[in-house]
Amino acid sequence: MKKKSILLIFSIVILIVLFREESHGANLPKTIEQFNYLHKRISFSPDFGEVSLPETKSKSFFLSESELKKESFLKPFHNDSIHKLNFRYADKKRGLSPYIAPALLIGTGTALHFMPETKRQFRDFAQEHFAWHGNFDDYAYYTPVVVMYSLHALGIKGKNNFGNMTAIALKSFALNAVLTTGVKRWVREERPGGDLYSFPSGHTSKAFTLAHIMHKEYGEKSIWFSIGAYSCATTVGLMRIAKNAHWISDVLAGAGTGILSTELIYLTHQYKWDNKHIKNLDIFPFQIGNQKGLTLVYTF
Repeated sequence: MKKKSILLIFSIVILIVLFREESHGANLPKTIEQFNYLHKRISFSPDFGEVSLPETKSKSFFLSESELKKESFLKPFHNDSIHKLNFRYADKKRGLSPYIAPALLIGTGTALHFMPETKRQFRDFAQEHFAWHGNFDDYAYYTPVVVMYSLHALGIKGKNNFGNMTAIALKSFALNAVLTTGVKRWVREERPGGDLYSFPSGHTSKAFTLAHIMHKEYGEKSIWFSIGAYSCATTVGLMRIAKNAHWISDVLAGAGTGILSTELIYLTHQYKWDNKHIKNLDIFPFQIGNQKGLTLVYTF
């Protein structure tokens, strides 16, 4: 039924395209003949990725098969995530596996959030053995992204080009900020030091957002890139506890939120920040009365 529906929709699209090519119906018989021919001859690949015409010796049609293959509506669809959300990163074989780790971290952090005595015991242990009062945690979470761009500048390329990698990093960072800030203001958990907005940890969520991007971009080149990135993010989380700025529950939930934010961006990213697509972007100044500004125009 699904295949028949797809075939019907595609046939209607072809009919519309062919009608536009004709001069207001003057050559309607030819249009109907071409439509019937294509409807019978077009075959779909199993993954709905391209359209092809089988070999034929028929010469009665007004367009030859070589000419038909040159027509724009018979060319393969642009293989982009707008047609397949699972094109690159949401591998069907992986299923929900990328979301297991963030779900466990957020779930464990949420559970500990409702265990005040356990949180206090862990805080007391950390303050007794690992108390720390520096500011390195305010900058350390940027380490993975600095290393990532340094590798790119040295010619060690990641999974994506510079444009897509940057767009993914910015969107992941922004989504994480929205999620973390929203939960903070909703929960209004008191920090160990007395201030509000403790749950989840913003520093930790940022650290794991950038660490997970490093893992996605360079993890397949060497596992040490992933180990280094996650070690840095974990260190930031532990410093927040040692600094008495967060509970253990805040740090765990923050780590899960950071990883989840990055996974969601990789799932939905359109991969259009390359040289080919950027050339389609134009910036124009405008003035309406006393108002001035810039207009962004993207040509599809």
